[in-house]
Amino acid sequence: MTILAVQYIRPVNQGWTLPHLFKCEDGQTYVVKFINNRAGPGILANELIAYRLGQWLGLPIAPYRIVQITKDLLDVFPALKSLDIPAGLHLGSLYFEQGTTLFKKHNLALCKNLYHSAGMIVFDHWINNWDRHIAQDNLLYLPDQQKIQMIDHSDAFFGPDWNKNEFMDDANKMDIFWGPIYEVFVPFIDSPDPFGHYVSLVEKISEKTVIQAVKGLPKQWGISREDVTDLIDFLLCRRKLVRNALEELRDHFPIWTQKDDG
Repeated sequence: MTILAVQYIRPVNQGWTLPHLFKCEDGQTYVVKFINNRAGPGILANELIAYRLGQWLGLPIAPYRIVQITKDLLDVFPALKSLDIPAGLHLGSLYFEQGTTLFKKHNLALCKNLYHSAGMIVFDHWINNWDRHIAQDNLLYLPDQQKIQMIDHSDAFFGPDWNKNEFMDDANKMDIFWGPIYEVFVPFIDSPDPFGHYVSLVEKISEKTVIQAVKGLPKQWGISREDVTDLIDFLLCRRKLVRNALEELRDHFPIWTQKDDG
């Protein structure tokens, strides 16, 4: 999971966390968020945990790696030294050079993995990823592959500052999300049961799988054992809420609604 950064490329120049591009020892380029980003190291934990859970569900989520940045590499680049970046373990997601937002006049009918958009909506509700339905930068279209790619889960779990009281308050209720990003996919996933497959996957995910996704975070990120336990409990409790929450979206799906009327 951990990979060594070998070359600094440039800042990304967008995003609240101000990530930078690095080439790593596997020859790939990664969008790296630093431990000392202005939102705090919890951002890194959110991204990594969401990646692990999304991967288990089979969703098209950008690959993440824990990225080791050495003092020697930092010393080579004055731009990095000026940011006071600590040597150690940061987090990178695979960089897609051709990736664009959905609203750049792409013909989504040609997209090869649109069926995953139903899973994306289920996933966002489960982990409380509250901003993708309105933020077009959290979902890429890869024209060279004709696929959608999920990125940026820094605001999952109510954001980077995990709060036990907030987890407890929302362990047994679920906010409903709907917006222009989700609406784009209605013509492609509307059916008598558009979310059933992914809802069943979430309901069946085991405690062991959730624990594996949440544990094993680098100590340098400063996430306490108590916080990890609270998040595990939160995710396990919310498994049973997803089905009823998604029912609230029925009116947005004509075929699904007709099934109920019939």
